[in-house]
Amino acid sequence: MTDPDRQRSVDPCPRCGVHRLAIVEPPDLVDLGYQPLNELYMIRQLGSDPVAPGIECLACGATWRDLEAFRAEQAGDPLE
Repeated sequence: MTDPDRQRSVDPCPRCGVHRLAIVEPPDLVDLGYQPLNELYMIRQLGSDPVAPGIECLACGATWRDLEAFRAEQAGDPLE
């Protein structure tokens, strides 16, 4: 999304029109292995589901959960 030489994204933000989009990588979560109390208290296991990187506008702060949601808003049909 971003051209590293120019610090300007190829696509503009659908909300503010500025070319300052960035890919937001999810944090690396450490898998702690099996923990019986997590089941007892119904705590979700960290790192169990891979998360796709999101997209954020560095100018206005708008975020999209994935490329599909971003493209949908570009087309004028934001995903709920």
